[in-house]
Amino acid sequence: MTVFSTNSITFNSPVANLFDNGIILIVDDVPNNLKVLSDTLANAGFEVAIATSGEGALQQLEHTPVSLILLDVMMPGMNGFETCQHIKGNAKTRNIPIIFITALSESVNKVTGFELGAVDYITKPFQQGEVLARVRSHLKLNHLSQSLEARNTELQQLTQQLEQRVTERTQELFGSIATLKQTQQLMRLVFDTIPHWVGWKDINSVYFGCNQSLANLLNLSSPDEIVGKTDYDLEFSKEESDCFVMCDRRVIESGEAEFHITDQFLRPDGQQVWLDTSKMPLRDAKGNVFGILFVTEDITERRQAEEELKQQKQNLEEALAELQGTQVQLVQSEKMSALGNLVAGVAHEINNPVGFLGGNILPALDYIKDIFGLIDLYQQEYSPPSGVIQDEIEAIDLDYIREDLPKLVGSMQEGVKRIRDISTSLRTFSRADSDRPVACNIHDGIDSTILILKHRLKSSETRPEIQVIKEYGQLPLVECFAGQLNQVFMNILANAIDALEESNIGRGFEEIKAHPNFITIVTQVSENKQKVIIKIKDNGKGMNEQIKSKIFDHLFTTKAVGKGTGLGLAIARQIVEETHGGRLSFNSVIGEGTEFILEIPV
Repeated sequence: MTVFSTNSITFNSPVANLFDNGIILIVDDVPNNLKVLSDTLANAGFEVAIATSGEGALQQLEHTPVSLILLDVMMPGMNGFETCQHIKGNAKTRNIPIIFITALSESVNKVTGFELGAVDYITKPFQQGEVLARVRSHLKLNHLSQSLEARNTELQQLTQQLEQRVTERTQELFGSIATLKQTQQLMRLVFDTIPHWVGWKDINSVYFGCNQSLANLLNLSSPDEIVGKTDYDLEFSKEESDCFVMCDRRVIESGEAEFHITDQFLRPDGQQVWLDTSKMPLRDAKGNVFGILFVTEDITERRQAEEELKQQKQNLEEALAELQGTQVQLVQSEKMSALGNLVAGVAHEINNPVGFLGGNILPALDYIKDIFGLIDLYQQEYSPPSGVIQDEIEAIDLDYIREDLPKLVGSMQEGVKRIRDISTSLRTFSRADSDRPVACNIHDGIDSTILILKHRLKSSETRPEIQVIKEYGQLPLVECFAGQLNQVFMNILANAIDALEESNIGRGFEEIKAHPNFITIVTQVSENKQKVIIKIKDNGKGMNEQIKSKIFDHLFTTKAVGKGTGLGLAIARQIVEETHGGRLSFNSVIGEGTEFILEIPV
């Protein structure tokens, strides 16, 4: 529906503007022209506003956003050209495209219109297709023009920003260049100050540069003189150069740094030198290796000092080992001497009364027989005896004495024999070694040692007797220092008893009786018949790894202070391995016990 007013008419169309949702303003004083144009545009989907005079058009533009103006040239009052001048003279409306509507076809009018800022002419009578085509075309052109202008404005802003940024970056670059120069000077100062030899090469091992220390070493007038040279061009031997280049290739190909590469070279003057070198790959911004940096230190003096310290340490260790061996030997000799003298003295002192008793028992038995014979004779000759004698016979129980006295003397004889066996065992254990080994029965030494330790094996109030299980094989006589081997048996068996007593802590008598303590001694000949093997095993609690690692160490002991010297097993090992050329080893399992194995050459 079209609504008319004296000044302006607005058509609302439900179809949105295809370009920018603006309004097309039609200015004409002829209602028929207004109706034809407005209907045409409205039917095409445009939103339309109308004005019937130039003044009305100017008023309409104050409050209506207009995208295009169709302006009649010939109007009463303010004509189209004057209206156009006012529109173009207003900053708010100057960019609105204007199409003149005129019946005039003279070119002078068209020129005047274009000079005033019009974009096109529509000649009356109207052709609807032409009107729509021109309107669409100029709306599109205006839209593109505005977009282009906005883009130009944006580009101008960006250009200004870029110019500003370029100016700032240029200033920053100049500052960075100055800083870089200072950094380069500082790095050069650092490189030239350190005593190490520093150099950098390309991937072909051609030098980029070096520090002053390396230049001085190579007798170069300045570090720059090394640029373009290789190690083969410098004062290095071919062997040294080959080594340097081969290491360069390794680092460059792997891309991994190598640190503290130690090389040893012999100078032409015969001097031995050691070099410590670290090499690192140089990478560009993309991570590609383009060269190598190396830092080398002459460590000849340090290595010589280390070698001297190493030799001194070795000498000290040898001296300490010798001292410890001497100490062990002295302790062993003194211990054996004291023990031998003591045991030999005891055996000797026992021997005299035992010999006296042994020599008098048999005559005593003969005397007893004679006395009993005499008593029988008296009983035959003076029978019956007097009452007093008969009472005495009954009081002393003569018949029992006649029966028991020979048995009593026989027991004394057996006791003397046992004392004599103990004395023999003591002499066997304590026999003094000669200056050379002699053939001995190993079993005699073991038995004599067990006899000496028998008081420790017997039962007590807290535990039953420790059982000694002997599994003796057929052994040949072994040439050895018997007294020293007996000392080994003594140490191992005494340690086994100690281990069993320690394992009994916290256990009651009945519990120990149910799981008794025992020591097993096995002797045998090795398969190749070259060694005698003695195995001594207890069923104690065993040893942990820490104790195992130190069991033969000098002065190491697990016993309480005052109960162990830490020399027993060290002496035992020395006797078996150094004195007899054998081997002393052990096996131990926690909760199962420990077994010592002696291997003595036959």
